[in-house]
Amino acid sequence: MDRSKKIYIKASNKYNSGYIDKAMDLCEESISLDIKNAASINLKGLLHYLKGDIDSARKLWKMNHQINNDGVSEKYLASTKSDETRLYTYEKAISLIKGLYINEALDLLEQCSESDYNYINVNNYKALCYIKKGQYDKAIDSIENVMKIDKNNSMAKENKKILVKCGVIKNKIETKKVIYCLIGILLIIVVTFGSTAIFKKVKSNIAKSHSTKTSKVNAAKISNNNGNKTTKEAPKKIQQETFPADKIKSDIQNKNFDNLYDDYIKWKDKNISNDDKEVISSVITILKNEGVEYFYGKGDGYINSQDIPNAKNNLIKAYEIGADNYLYPHIIYMLGTSFYLSSDSQNAIKYYTQYDEKYGTDDYEETVLYALATMYKDLDKDKALTYAQKLVDKYPKSIYNNSVIKSLIKK
Repeated sequence: MDRSKKIYIKASNKYNSGYIDKAMDLCEESISLDIKNAASINLKGLLHYLKGDIDSARKLWKMNHQINNDGVSEKYLASTKSDETRLYTYEKAISLIKGLYINEALDLLEQCSESDYNYINVNNYKALCYIKKGQYDKAIDSIENVMKIDKNNSMAKENKKILVKCGVIKNKIETKKVIYCLIGILLIIVVTFGSTAIFKKVKSNIAKSHSTKTSKVNAAKISNNNGNKTTKEAPKKIQQETFPADKIKSDIQNKNFDNLYDDYIKWKDKNISNDDKEVISSVITILKNEGVEYFYGKGDGYINSQDIPNAKNNLIKAYEIGADNYLYPHIIYMLGTSFYLSSDSQNAIKYYTQYDEKYGTDDYEETVLYALATMYKDLDKDKALTYAQKLVDKYPKSIYNNSVIKSLIKK
């Protein structure tokens, strides 16, 4: 975990220094070491987004939301909905540039600039348009926008060469270079003699408290008057607990699913009257129809708030009563994820395997195969290879086909 975070910091520094491709490689390395490093996944998604690869960005953010329940990636995903039209607008602008309709192309590129999606390509073509219009100051700004992120970008370099050949703006460019050099020196001094807090660890440690009621029946020793004889009292009769029919009916009426689940577990296998069995039958019905969604929702909420023990507690309840519910594949996956997040590989494997065997064509299969391959990596090499190969065969373009998966297959 520590090494993954250290590599993420390097990736972040490379990105901030304008080396986007190196940052991408470091993100890949960080994720391969720890798929729960949400920051690395989000950064890699952002880099794809800036380069215009919206499909890869979405896959990464979707993965991050599924595995880590990361709220940032969820917001990223939501914001990409409006970018679909921007891709069409960008492509139309390129066609206009080829036809020398520069003003019209610029109008469309400005619309694209309302989002950071495809930031590099949009600014490159804006620079080209401004050069053709003779608006060199704006061209410089667009080139600098690109090179802040990608210093080695070939199109930005070509645009800059054109400007360098124009003597009118040469001095302005050189002046800016000097300014940037001075800023760079100052940054080196700051980095050398100062420090910045990059990460805040947020861990919620939830203490479990379980209260149990126990009753003991002890035979009392009674001494006779001489002190050398004892007699045992007859064992006290244990009063049989009365079935709380009225309370359960009230809980059904009020949809108190927590109480209903406890009563269901307590009474489902006991010898009770036919009338009481009808009440329990009503409990089962409401739990299967509405209780499953209630416990699944609570479990999902607890995972989002990093309260894994309570997440598992509620998801297990949903799992036990939800076999016939449409949410069951999601429940199995989330239950596996809750154990995965708590580093309980044995139970994570149990539920992820069940998901793979029963719901291998559903949404989470890519994630499940990757998790199984990486968990088995140090437990069973053959099984790790099986799941790694299955991932590559089913999803050849998967974002999970990283160095870890490749190393498993090579072996």
